[in-house]
Amino acid sequence: MDFIILLLGGAVLGLAGVFVRLADTTASLGPFASAFWRMAVAAPFLLAWAAVEWARKPVPQTAALPTPGSPRWFTSRPSPPTLLAHWPTWGLALFAAAMFALDLVFFHLAVTWTAVGNATLESNFAPVLITLAFWIITRNAPRPVFLAGLTAALGGAALMIGPNFGHSRALLGDASGLVSAVFYAAYQVGIQQARQRLSTAPLMAVVTLLAALVLWPFALAEGRMWPTATIGWAWVLGLALLVQIGGQVVIAYAVRRLNPALSSVGLLVQPAMAVVYAWILLGEALTAPQLLGAGLVLAGIYLARKGM
Repeated sequence: MDFIILLLGGAVLGLAGVFVRLADTTASLGPFASAFWRMAVAAPFLLAWAAVEWARKPVPQTAALPTPGSPRWFTSRPSPPTLLAHWPTWGLALFAAAMFALDLVFFHLAVTWTAVGNATLESNFAPVLITLAFWIITRNAPRPVFLAGLTAALGGAALMIGPNFGHSRALLGDASGLVSAVFYAAYQVGIQQARQRLSTAPLMAVVTLLAALVLWPFALAEGRMWPTATIGWAWVLGLALLVQIGGQVVIAYAVRRLNPALSSVGLLVQPAMAVVYAWILLGEALTAPQLLGAGLVLAGIYLARKGM
């Protein structure tokens, strides 16, 4: 059931790039500003949810175990022996927030400069990077199929990026998408570990609020802090309510029993749907080589997970 919820969240997340592009083109809202408003608008709703959960938590009569069925801010499951497991909970939340904010900085730049499908696929190289990180840190070599997946993913990326050679702005967008994957991978590891200790509401409320604080100076420095048309707020609400709350929160809830690599595989629906959304809503049809490249990237990410 958690995996199905993860797939639904990924499908909603596929709308993120489309909303960012529409906010830029229809209301001149900068990519950093849309990232900030996504967090800032979502934060009060998430804080309210966390407060309601806290208010409903019964006062313990004794030092016994929590009442079955009552909301729990801290779970009783021990953290698995994996990346960042020894970090304190506050450190994990701060790390996840910073990594998520930086992921959004580079992802929103990528969406602005290159095709939405390209940016989303490149950002979702996270499982390849996670597997490489586990390999380097734990020295547990993945199976040979991982190398096949890595080769397929890199070959697919080359096919997708190829048409942008000679177009510096689009090429910078593709580079930004790949950089965002580094921060997205780090965010997934941090949020997976923090979710072992905190329930969904307080975790996502804290991460979203902290991410907004990190993004605020980026948005101010950009100079396009406010949408120039009312429709811009519709895209902001879509980012905040549908993508951040409806997508990220659902995913954070689902990954409590899933390791980071499996979580990333479940999110393969996000880049796949992003390509469809961009084609239908933005008219961004991929060429035949780019479609082949997109398929290779998705297959490579899947094989990379299998080789874990």
